[in-house]
Amino acid sequence: MLIPRGLLADPAGSRRAARSGPPGPDWPLPPAAEVDVLVVGSGVAGLSAALAVPAGRTVLLATKDRLGHSATRYAQGGIAAVLDLVDDSVAEHVADTLAAGAGLCDPVAVRTLVEEGGQAIADLLARGVGFDSDPSGPRQLARTREGGHSRSRVVHAGGDATGAELERALTEAVRATPSVRSVEHAFLVDLVTHDGRVTGALLWADGGPHLVRAGAVVLASGGAGQLFADTTNPPLSTGDGIAAALRVGAVLADMEFVQFHPTALHVDRDPGPPGDHPGGPPDPPRPLISEAMRGEGAVLRDGDGSPVMAGVHPLGDLAPRDVVTRAVAARMAATGARHLWLDATGIPADHLERRFPTILARCRAAGIDPSRQPIPVSPAAHYLMGGVLTDLDGRTSLPGLYAVGEAACTGVHGANRLASNSLLEGVVFAARIGRALAEPSDPGGLWVEGVWSGTTTSAGVEAAATGPAAAGAVDNPGQPVPGFGYAPPPGDPPAAGRGETWPGGSAVVRARLRRVMTDRVGVVRSGEGLAEAIAELERLNVNLGDPGPEGFEVANLVQLGRAVAELAARREESRGGHWRSDHPAPVEAWRVRQTLTRSPDGGLDTGLLAVPAAEEARR
Repeated sequence: MLIPRGLLADPAGSRRAARSGPPGPDWPLPPAAEVDVLVVGSGVAGLSAALAVPAGRTVLLATKDRLGHSATRYAQGGIAAVLDLVDDSVAEHVADTLAAGAGLCDPVAVRTLVEEGGQAIADLLARGVGFDSDPSGPRQLARTREGGHSRSRVVHAGGDATGAELERALTEAVRATPSVRSVEHAFLVDLVTHDGRVTGALLWADGGPHLVRAGAVVLASGGAGQLFADTTNPPLSTGDGIAAALRVGAVLADMEFVQFHPTALHVDRDPGPPGDHPGGPPDPPRPLISEAMRGEGAVLRDGDGSPVMAGVHPLGDLAPRDVVTRAVAARMAATGARHLWLDATGIPADHLERRFPTILARCRAAGIDPSRQPIPVSPAAHYLMGGVLTDLDGRTSLPGLYAVGEAACTGVHGANRLASNSLLEGVVFAARIGRALAEPSDPGGLWVEGVWSGTTTSAGVEAAATGPAAAGAVDNPGQPVPGFGYAPPPGDPPAAGRGETWPGGSAVVRARLRRVMTDRVGVVRSGEGLAEAIAELERLNVNLGDPGPEGFEVANLVQLGRAVAELAARREESRGGHWRSDHPAPVEAWRVRQTLTRSPDGGLDTGLLAVPAAEEARR
């Protein structure tokens, strides 16, 4: 989005107002401020990153909603980790993750995640996270099995309220840490650069912009589920950090891979349990029915009662999510049904009550009793595998910029995320960022080896050149803050006050965007549909009027929708969360990752990133 000239009318005066240490944990943001580390986002990744910053550094944690309100709090299933080397092993968790990722996981990143998972759980316990206990043994954590896992290794809290418990404990820890200040309702407008290095950010709070200078910026701003009309993500999941990174020249990767969860509650509206979040943020439009319920014995059935996954995959109802989602979508298309059914009536009622209290409350609010009748379910957008490309320590292609959680792309998830690996990733890689921040700064940023710019065809890959992917920021001479770069987005709408204004404003643009993404860039894609989506997204790239969070969010979604559609159109195969009806099989030549960055002329440059061999994980 564009920041109109003059919006920061008095940068010199703002600098005079800068200060590095507000007196309390919750901070009314001054016109300008300076901190050692700025963390954007307050989910598990952002909270963990803020807590991992080395002692002696000042930290500002900025969140677009209230502290503790993020996509994390809606996570039900749990955290996957190897805690028992008798019944489980690092090698098995690695193998399950690689299998789910459909050939595109970075095996070194996967092994790093799994090997450090046990310590991550120990750290969370030390922070006061109340995981559910196993009554069969003293000091044992209860574990369940989810889709794609060969062992029961998913620990959980509150039955099916793991995310909410993580948010509670980590938020309390942040509030108790004097070096970490937080500011609520602060929207990330853009990143600020100087000589190609990220040096801070523009935040929007209290109706205006605020400049925060920082030695390092950590993006933990989540995914972009609001690209789609049917999503389990809350309204705040609009990809703001990913879009801001793209605008300053950071490399993105794997943006075509979107995970659609197969079992979201299918109702006309989200009923929410009685009294849910009074005065707080709205609930997700599609409440999730955790696949942990299938791990406890629930079965997907069609309208005739036939098991949907019978004969589809050796793991049946516990197959990887992309496999189950495609099977559900195919059965719905074949029968003309708007939804299928998840039958949990074979699970003892007392176990359902104890294990899934949140899900049962949501279902009963919609007039459904899962202990007596099947639950109507259908797929919904759930998780973005792509994001800002990072190394194992969260470094991006731009010096001074880090990313973690769903905003990042570590290579762990490949083409399809294994269930309950996402919360683990947020904790593990946040800790690694903390250790990296204790090291001397690297002025060169991340060197991305094996990136090629060139063209792709259905026959394979043509590599034209090799080199570092970090192109640096593209400065805008009209930026009203002297010495700092502002990079407009690819295909930026005209400056405020010029060009076409879409009738109905940002709300209409958002609705049309979500509809075209759902219809053309959803579970099943085709070359024709993707071309139609790209053309429609170009028409939606218009002036949205006065600046403000609502318009900023829509501009971010339009940019990221274009990124997803562009890379999906280029990938002429089916793999993981990307399914093409006109190219229904995986193609070995396409076992490469796609990257995306902003070119100096404001366009989109694509590239290809080689996938290390699985043997690399054993070195």
